[in-house]
This record gives sequence, structure tokens and C-alpha cells, in this order.
Amino acid sequence: MAGDVYGYIVGLVITGMIFISAVIVVPNLSYVNLLYVDQQQLRNMALETMKAMLLETGYPANWGSKDPFNQDGVTKFGLAYAESSSSYVLDPDKVQRLVVDNPIGYVEYDKMRELLGLEGYGFSICILPPFNVTMEELDFEPPDLEFEVEVSHNDGRAIPNAMVDTIIIYSTQEGGDWTLHVTIAGTAFTDCLGICEINKTLNPSEGISDVIVIFEVSVADLATIFVTYQKTPPNDIANINLVGNSMILTMPDATPRGARWVDNVLMYAEEELTFLYNGTSDDKLNYGSKDLWSKTFNDLKYHNPALLIFNFFAVDPGPHARREILIAGPYPNWMGSRVIQYGGAPEHAGTTVVNLHRTVIISEMTYIVELTLWKE
Repeated sequence: MAGDVYGYIVGLVITGMIFISAVIVVPNLSYVNLLYVDQQQLRNMALETMKAMLLETGYPANWGSKDPFNQDGVTKFGLAYAESSSSYVLDPDKVQRLVVDNPIGYVEYDKMRELLGLEGYGFSICILPPFNVTMEELDFEPPDLEFEVEVSHNDGRAIPNAMVDTIIIYSTQEGGDWTLHVTIAGTAFTDCLGICEINKTLNPSEGISDVIVIFEVSVADLATIFVTYQKTPPNDIANINLVGNSMILTMPDATPRGARWVDNVLMYAEEELTFLYNGTSDDKLNYGSKDLWSKTFNDLKYHNPALLIFNFFAVDPGPHARREILIAGPYPNWMGSRVIQYGGAPEHAGTTVVNLHRTVIISEMTYIVELTLWKE
């Protein structure tokens, strides 16, 4: 009799344990499965979004080259270059329409979300160089220039044997005459720590007004550019834009407000620097009377310049004296990026996000597109 009671009690205990385990474990299993399904759906949405962005031209096919630009004229979004037969080649005009606050027009976040069918989702886009390039000035007292350049993977690992080519552009004054010079500092290779030093003494060395330095860094078959020593912030002088075959300058909201004359224009394309234009007295920007400057060049879009270098005769915001001022653009191309950040950010910590990366070509150079997507 006692044995039957004992067996009955043991059975109840086991049954209770099974019941409690089912109550706790089954919902957890269901939650894990649902979370996995939700993540997979989010990843599928991100993959479809990235393919639409990078493989389709959108409509009209040349929507980024419209001037003046109206985002309402874009009925389908895509960044692919219509004149290229290769995949993942992006149109630089379209990419430039992702630069927020671009003074000649850009696609707003909500408009793009509508075009991509992402209502209920949030996203952000970055277009970055394939590796990082940083520079430290060891000595910058022209005519003597000395830089330390460090090259690393995006995860911080050093890249040895990276090839660093350096082009120096500088202006000099003698009497009332200004002259623009271009000199090559040669090729250097990074050591096992991903570091190399660049040394150059400028000649002529007298009357130097401004200096700008272009580093082109190559790793295997990948290359990126990085511009340094713009002593005057670019947006203090002019906003530089490139649309189709036209260069467009607009006046920034900055002081001093004196007129800016365009003395020279250079183009950096296909690893070469080319003089495009010598300005006249009519080539100027001025608040109120002439706050936009535009110049069209045949086949400019065909050459796909990665950078434009402008030499202005303008008032230095520091000492408020007129001098030759060198500026690179468009923004943020001279920083090695095409788009630093476009889009939103998750509203809540812990929101499930999906990150995708894809290598693309813009203006004959390689970049990494990073897409982040989440459900709102």
C-alpha cells in the first residue's frame, strides 16, 4: 500500500516537472524560432533593397544628372550607371544626390524610402573607401613637407607594402603675379606596421601662398585617394559640385563675404592630374549678385573625374587678406568617401538590424557600400 502511494507521488512530481518544463521551454523555443524568421525576413528585405539600389538605373535613367534637380521627378530609385555594361558600376551624379544638404539638390530620406518601398523600415547608407588612410603632419612649414601616412584595413589591421603616390599642388606669389605649381613627391611603400613617410622640399620655395596634397594609395588592384592640408575649410570658400559635363559652384553661408575669383581648375581622373581651365575676371562668385558659377566642358562626364581642384583668389577667413586658396571637391570625395552617412538610426537600443556590404566602382575607383536596415 505504501509502495503504491509512493509511486503515485513520484508520478505526480514527474508529471509536474514535465508540465513546468513545457510551460517554460516551449514558449522560449517559439520565441527563438520567431526571432530567426524575423531576422531572415529582414535580411531578405535588405538583399532586395541593395540589389535595387546598386543594379538598377532608376527612372529616368539619368535622373542624377538633371539640372535643376527636383526629387519629385525621380519615379524609380537606382544608382547604377546607365552607360556601363558592367554590374555594380554606380553613376557619380546619382551618388552625389545622396549628400545631405547638397546645395544643388538631393533625394530626401523619406522620398527614397518611398521609392524603395521601405515604409515601416529604417535604413542608412555609407559609401566608404576599401581601406583606411590616415595622415599625420610631421613637419609642415613650406617649403619643407614631411608626412606620415598609415594604411589599414577597415577593422584596423595594418596593411604592409601599400603603394602611396603623392601629388603636391601649390601656389606662389612674386610681386603681383601668382603661379600654380604641380610636383610629384614620388612613390613610397608602407612597412610592416602599415606606415610610410613622405618627404618633399618645394621648389620654388619663396612666396608660397597655399598647398594641397593628394595621396593615392593602392593595395593590390584597389586604390583610394585622400586629400590633405586644405588650410582653409572648403565650405568657407565655395560649394563644389559636378553634374554631367558641368562644374557648379555655389556660395556658402560663411564670412568674410568678399568676392571669390576662379583662377584655375584641375581635374584628377584615371590617376592623372589635368589642367582644365584658367579663369578670367568674369569667373567669380559674389554674394547677392553672382552666387552661382557654372562651366560646361565637353566629355567631362566621360572622363569621370574623382576630384576637382579649384584655385581661388579669395579673402582668407583667418587674417582676412586676399591670397590664392586651393580647394578640393566635391564633398566628401576628397575625404576618401563618397557618402559619409545617409539615412536614419534605430530609435531603440537593441533593435534588430541587418548590415550588408558590397564592392562597387565609382569614377574608376573601388568603394564599399554599407547598407544597414531595421524594422521600425
